[in-house]
Amino acid sequence: MGHPPIRVLHVEDNEFFATVASDVLEAETDMTVCRESNATDALARLDDERFDCVVSDYEMPGMDGLELLDVLRDDYPEMPFVLLTGVGSEDTASEAISAGVTDYLQKGEGKRQFVVLANRIENAVSRRRAEKSASRVADVNDLVWDVSQSLLQASSKEEIERAVCERLADSELYRFTWVGKVDDDCNVVPRVSAGIEDGCLDDVDCGESAPEAKLLRQALERREAQVTRNVESDLAFAPWRETGLERDCCSKAVVPFDYEDTTYGVLNVYADELHAFGDTERRILSKFGNSVAYAMNSIQTRQELVRREQRLQVFNRILRHNLRNDLNVVLGHADNLAETIPSARESADVIRRKASELIDVSEKAREVGKTLDGEGQTRKAVELTAVVERIQEKLQDTYSDANLSADVPEEAWVYGDNTLDAVVSELVENAVEHNDSDVPNVSIAVRQRTADGDDQVELTVADDGPGIPEEERTVLLEGRETALHHGSGLGLWLANWVVGKFGGNLEFGHNQPRGSVVTIRLERADGRATDRIETGSATD
Repeated sequence: MGHPPIRVLHVEDNEFFATVASDVLEAETDMTVCRESNATDALARLDDERFDCVVSDYEMPGMDGLELLDVLRDDYPEMPFVLLTGVGSEDTASEAISAGVTDYLQKGEGKRQFVVLANRIENAVSRRRAEKSASRVADVNDLVWDVSQSLLQASSKEEIERAVCERLADSELYRFTWVGKVDDDCNVVPRVSAGIEDGCLDDVDCGESAPEAKLLRQALERREAQVTRNVESDLAFAPWRETGLERDCCSKAVVPFDYEDTTYGVLNVYADELHAFGDTERRILSKFGNSVAYAMNSIQTRQELVRREQRLQVFNRILRHNLRNDLNVVLGHADNLAETIPSARESADVIRRKASELIDVSEKAREVGKTLDGEGQTRKAVELTAVVERIQEKLQDTYSDANLSADVPEEAWVYGDNTLDAVVSELVENAVEHNDSDVPNVSIAVRQRTADGDDQVELTVADDGPGIPEEERTVLLEGRETALHHGSGLGLWLANWVVGKFGGNLEFGHNQPRGSVVTIRLERADGRATDRIETGSATD
């Protein structure tokens, strides 16, 4: 995603110089230059419009360039500021640097001075944008980690939806959020919202031709976050643009809550910053959506386990202790009745028949309970070598500046399901994304081993990055809750949970001379099993 054109506010009392400067800059670069002849008007314009850089003359009537900088820093402390002067003395340069100008340039003659000025502006804005982007990504990582941790205590899907909307909207990063439910026809119905003022969800239109619909469809089809970085210039948002901009909703992301083959909803996030939701932020939100969906799936699983436990308790109490035992007593009394009172034999036979039928019903009910309790315990054989090779090829295309290598046997079968793809992908992607080397080196290895009499398959992902913090390793392995903000957290939690689901384990180690080694061990499966996954897709 490219950066937006640079908008420059040029403060210059010399009309001829200001005109020439703006004409050359706009003709030779992708800049928009707005001019003001004095500092007072420039400050007023900054309050009404967005600018990426201020270029100011030093000597001006009233407020000079350095005085303008001093006032501007109160409201715009990070705004790039280039000072122009015709004086060029060492004293002026020293004063400008001490005052905190971004750059300092002496006026000259000819077109060359404007080429130099353009370079100074572009460099200053590029640095500021890079700093701002890095800071925003760090803040987004912290935010989604905190929100994800808070969801661990949620007890319902509705509680998760409400918490996600409110926590994101309460942050300084996002202006407005809402979550929609996906119906059977893949239409999105808004359910919960937060941010701005009450009633703002009423203006959201998800109809077939609505501007919201395009991004929603793309997010659902591609199963990853989709963004509009400038609502003002996106023609698809023309019917909604005025309403959105009035509420400072300048850019938008649509994040599906997608886990395995189920979409649990769609999150819509609006930012008051133009060109927000860069590639890294979009990927973070995509993973956040997966984590939210996993939390919703976990709640459903917990609720089903609670219902199953309640059902089993009822079966135990009624079928074992009440119904079955009492019916056996009834059968005994029916036999005694038939023997002692011959005239009641016919009634005794009816009692015996009905009691026997009820005992049969109780036996069938117990068998149903056993069957339901066994759901979800079937494991599939997954060919791990194919998974690794497919993930390596995919991520090598994504991270072309990284060196991904794999050392795998011809075949390695383990027990699992399709979610093992996500585990391998998360481990390798974390090793690349959090690597500070110029060329990240990540190696993937698969080995078969026997430990304590168990046949296992061991997968290791080693990198030469800064390593995973010790406190985060402890949290993942012990399952404690904490306010850690390390960017790899979400992916490692997912890997830990999924591996644990199949009776495996996850371990951390140190690479030499630097870096980390993440190891997962899974039970080896029989590749001849008929119920198996060879390419990451179920065949049954």
